[in-house]
Amino acid sequence: ESSEAGRWKSQVDFSQRPAPADDPEEHADRVRLMLDMIALAFEADITRVISFMFGNSVSTVNYSFLDGVTESHHETSHHQDKPEKLDQYQRISTWHVEQFAYLLGKLKSIPEGDSNVLDNSAILFGSALRDGNKHSPHDLPLLLAGKGGGKLSTGQHVRMPNDSPMANLLLTMMQTAGVEQTHFADSTGPIESLWA
Repeated sequence: ESSEAGRWKSQVDFSQRPAPADDPEEHADRVRLMLDMIALAFEADITRVISFMFGNSVSTVNYSFLDGVTESHHETSHHQDKPEKLDQYQRISTWHVEQFAYLLGKLKSIPEGDSNVLDNSAILFGSALRDGNKHSPHDLPLLLAGKGGGKLSTGQHVRMPNDSPMANLLLTMMQTAGVEQTHFADSTGPIESLWA
């Protein structure tokens, strides 16, 4: 929203929002703070695009805050098909999905126009590898949430042909956001089944 001087003005009265008490040291607390900041940035209309990584690909963050986990995500991703490592890998992956669900819940709770922030967004969750043990970039499990302002069809599972470029999904998201682009990276075209 613009002010009278033509300058951007936040949609949120920050004076009514408590600031974080400190900079949390624990990974789970830092992640939660970052997800809260993402939701606030969308609510306040500070930005329309955000990228967030839980950690770099060789992060040594220990996930022992989760029951049954004693190692880092990177260590467990090189599981060598050992049951004890696969169990930890699954627990960490489940926690990541739970954090994504938390973000979606926050976005859905924020009114925006006749809808909510989640319905007016397109939020992608995924990884660059399907299995860290094999370093396989094929058959990636990706989640796309939000209705893109009513432009995306939700509640579906789309299985793409083998070796479809992930750039097709990114191109679809760009076009959903109104970017007039016909190609992106190695894309071969948008995924039209995602459109409403």
